[in-house]
Amino acid sequence: MMLKIYLDNCCYNRPFDDLKQTKIYLEAKAMEIILSMHENNDLEIYTSEVIEFEISNISNLSKRRQIEDLYDMLSLINIESNESIKERAHELKKYNIKDMDALHISFAESGNIDYFITTDKFLINVSNRAKLSVKIIDPIKFIMEVE
Repeated sequence: MMLKIYLDNCCYNRPFDDLKQTKIYLEAKAMEIILSMHENNDLEIYTSEVIEFEISNISNLSKRRQIEDLYDMLSLINIESNESIKERAHELKKYNIKDMDALHISFAESGNIDYFITTDKFLINVSNRAKLSVKIIDPIKFIMEVE
């Protein structure tokens, strides 16, 4: 069975961030591996209208274009929005999960995603308290877990 992943917006950004910090550099390299796995049909990447909304709101125009180019070249599977996703997102907010993150998690759960990958440590930590049907993990730990 092919792995199903959902990438947080920060993951699409990571290859274009300042790579001078070791953590950011390693996460960018992990993203390269993840995208290579996708290219080799070792995993499927799912997306949602929330990701597209966030990308379209990146204020740095040249960075936004780079991310849009990356996003457009991937064969992504879209998870359609529905009322239960919005209801679940509202429920997740009681765990101190921010609005957009709650929506991402809800979309990932709705798509029966195996891994929700994010570089947001706060989200990873706070999500441990919520009962989720998707595993939330950073790109480096994901690579170490599935390779």
